[in-house]
Amino acid sequence: MKRTRVWALGASSLAVFALGIFGVLSQTIAEEGYYKGKTIKVLTQGGAGGGTDSAARIVARFLPRYLPGNPSTYVQNIPGAGGIPANNYFSRKAKPDGLIIFQAASSSLTQYNRGGKRINYDPRKYIYIGSIRRGGSVLMISKEARKHLKDPKADAVVVGDPDGSRGWLPMPLFGAEYLGWNVRFIVGYSGSADMILALRQGELHMIATANATLINDLVEENVVELVTQQSSERRIDYPNVPTFLEVLGDKRPSGIPWQAYNVWAGPSHLDKFLVVSPGTPAKIVKILREAFEKMVKDPEAMAVTTRFYGPSWVATGAKETEALVKEVTNVSKEVKDYLRKLRKKYGLPKS
Repeated sequence: MKRTRVWALGASSLAVFALGIFGVLSQTIAEEGYYKGKTIKVLTQGGAGGGTDSAARIVARFLPRYLPGNPSTYVQNIPGAGGIPANNYFSRKAKPDGLIIFQAASSSLTQYNRGGKRINYDPRKYIYIGSIRRGGSVLMISKEARKHLKDPKADAVVVGDPDGSRGWLPMPLFGAEYLGWNVRFIVGYSGSADMILALRQGELHMIATANATLINDLVEENVVELVTQQSSERRIDYPNVPTFLEVLGDKRPSGIPWQAYNVWAGPSHLDKFLVVSPGTPAKIVKILREAFEKMVKDPEAMAVTTRFYGPSWVATGAKETEALVKEVTNVSKEVKDYLRKLRKKYGLPKS
């Protein structure tokens, strides 16, 4: 009986031990093997060849290196309207399973702040994986049009944009309002590649981008001059280009107008942010966030990102990104009203 009892206790202990091991192994397999054999769709609001599209393709290429199971990836572009269609699609279609990752951009926050019936998404509810900021956008003007910028009697400098929502537009808009810049706005371009072609052909005179590759190409071709940059400090790769704050000088507005400027320009500090849908299990979110942190430190990924964006880019973690989103989407009615009136004055779309 004694031996039987010892054996029974041993069996019971062994069973408990086995169940514990099985639980640990099951959890490990669930975490490490979740993405095995699966495909991740990297959805992006950017058009092909633009900065947001580039960010999505960097994610699609390098993030799987650090995801257990090494899933395959592909990029789906839903460009236009400052990210509204892409955000609406993501909010409506993405399941909380980590298999659709959304590479969004700051213009989707600007659109959300403006509001309207077309906005069927709430970026404050997204689950944030991380973000990449390229450094401030650099405002460029064609050399032929430079002399017209401050001459109200000359033909207006034409500023181009897809939909009147990009985060750099406050520079020419507030330049017109407070510095007397002679500009007019044309919207409807499909993206950065389309606008750069129009700039080279003389259809447009002024655009901005944070993409160092695009900026440098246009400078080397002797197409443009660099006017100003949208950042609190000069980018290390463009140390001779003044910030917009420097250009405004003592003409910088205060109160509601300046709050409005920061509401519109502020989201650009987030630039390109990566999210999954609300309700995604914490384990999957943890896997994705850890993979993002490793990806942005990967030497090859860093080199590719620097080639696209220049040396000023920085990565931001999930918690800080989420906090910034909540900060820049807290907008008063007075600020919204001011922006609405200013946009109307200069012929930009209402929403």
